[in-house]
Amino acid sequence: MMWGKGATVSAFVVAALFLGGCQSEVKHETAKRIKSDPKERFTESEYGVKASPRVTDLVKVPKGGGREQLGRPYKVKGKWYYPKEQPGYVQVGNASWYGSSFHGRLTANGEVYDMFGLSGAHPTFPLPSYARVTNMETGANVVVRINDRGPYVADRMMDLSSKAADMLGYKSTGLGRIKVEYIGKAPLEGDDTPMLMASYRPGNVAPSVNDGLPTGVMLAMNEQSNVPGYATLARMPARTATTAAKPANDAASIDSIIRDAATSETGRRVTLPTRRPDRVPSVVASYAPAIKAASRPGAAAPLGALARPLGAKPQRIEIGAVSDAAKLGLLRDLAARNGGALIADAGEGAMTYAMEIAAAADADTVLRELWRDGVADAFVLRD
Repeated sequence: MMWGKGATVSAFVVAALFLGGCQSEVKHETAKRIKSDPKERFTESEYGVKASPRVTDLVKVPKGGGREQLGRPYKVKGKWYYPKEQPGYVQVGNASWYGSSFHGRLTANGEVYDMFGLSGAHPTFPLPSYARVTNMETGANVVVRINDRGPYVADRMMDLSSKAADMLGYKSTGLGRIKVEYIGKAPLEGDDTPMLMASYRPGNVAPSVNDGLPTGVMLAMNEQSNVPGYATLARMPARTATTAAKPANDAASIDSIIRDAATSETGRRVTLPTRRPDRVPSVVASYAPAIKAASRPGAAAPLGALARPLGAKPQRIEIGAVSDAAKLGLLRDLAARNGGALIADAGEGAMTYAMEIAAAADADTVLRELWRDGVADAFVLRD
């Protein structure tokens, strides 16, 4: 809830919205369009946590269209996360779920969240990937598609879609005790819903971890990723906390960091551009295409911006480590154009960056621009 669900996720993905559970939702069979549920006990207006504008408000959302994302280490709320391929991963913890308030919005890897699909958010798994999730109380289990980042709440290890939580039997309580078993990477394109539905096993049935998956899929998914930096990340020790970081968040500090980076690259001081240089058209490898508002009724993006409450918290986009001075300058300017600022955090090991933008800014548009500029690991933080 990559999402300011702080956005993602969850991408994605706001875990705080789901503590209450017991959410009233429309039926998949009859609804034509989806709206945020006003009966949700933890609302965006109450907590100031922003969701990205909807890509679509239709019940049936487009499938695929995302991008493969592993990502560099990143820090949220003082805690470091190390995305990597994790064969053999098995963990037990708590899971929450997210529903209509995030249906039709972009996930951390650029897919479109489907509350009626079998998907989930995890802080470190490759995106997209598959994991089997088991309800520890009932034994019910199902394979879900991991396509979002989050949750970033201390007592939760995963957020699941409304449908997945329903099938696992904890939707009405809001939280469930689950076991997560990592399976492998998922394909970018195509609709895997039938395969995921076929993987479901009711309680008290011991599954094989690849039940419901096509023959040979494990071999394909467990091949080493070709994402740059994968081998280094895979060898990094898992760390869950850091010493107190020294923030460098004011404009003067950011400008100083950029000048120092430029000096280290060239051996001399350089004048950095104050505006984005003109660029030739570029091709983005893979991200969810925007659906033009004029082509569909009920477009929610502009209305969503107007409906945001005054005084709402700024939206946050996690960027990670950046060493290129020119790129840092562009990030600083992009943040300023969207009513925000680039934030530097001199934590343990390396300087990392995040971007805060105005609550009324279109976070998905900013995210796509970051991806086009080569900041492939950026995602909207959704608490």
